[in-house]
Order: sequence, then C-alpha cells, then structure tokens
Amino acid sequence: MTNINLDKRTVAMIKKNGGAVTLNPLYIFNQNKQRGPIDVMLTFDTPEADSMYQIVSYDGINIYIHENLKIKKELRIRISGFGPFQHLSCSGIKHFRKKSTV
Repeated sequence: MTNINLDKRTVAMIKKNGGAVTLNPLYIFNQNKQRGPIDVMLTFDTPEADSMYQIVSYDGINIYIHENLKIKKELRIRISGFGPFQHLSCSGIKHFRKKSTV
C-alpha cells in the first residue's frame, strides 16, 4: 500500500475539480522511456484505461498513480502557487529510472 499525505486544502481543491487526480510520467529528455529523468504531470481527471494505474482512495477522492512511477517512502501532494496560479505538485517520486530489461 502506498503511503500518501495530503492536507485538507489539497483534498478540498481536488474535490472541487472532480474528485480525482491522475499522476502520469513525463519523460522530458528521453522519449523512448528506457532510462533517464522522469517528472510527474498531475491532472484533475481519470485515465481512459485504468489498467496501468494503481488506484488509491483517500478521504473521498481517487488518486491514479501510473505503474511507471515509483514512490519512495511517502507521496506528498500539495497546492503550490497563489491565487489564480495555484496548481498541484507532488514529492516522493523516484525521478531517475535505470535501463529496464524489456
């Protein structure tokens, strides 16, 4: 089970925007996805096919975590920014991936 930490403000923002958040991998420099840095893109929606996602329910919301994202000890999702520039950010993701055996 994934250890997830969200504050009340973040949960309220996710509920206001549909009650679901999806964490997708974003391969910045290496599009073949074999190795290299991975960032995370958070969206307020549900994936079309949830077979590649781990679904975690937390305080009335659903969090979809892509299988290519590896969590360290704890996944923290917070609101960053201020006013109309608020957005979700997360920490606790392993940002480097070694070459896979595929």
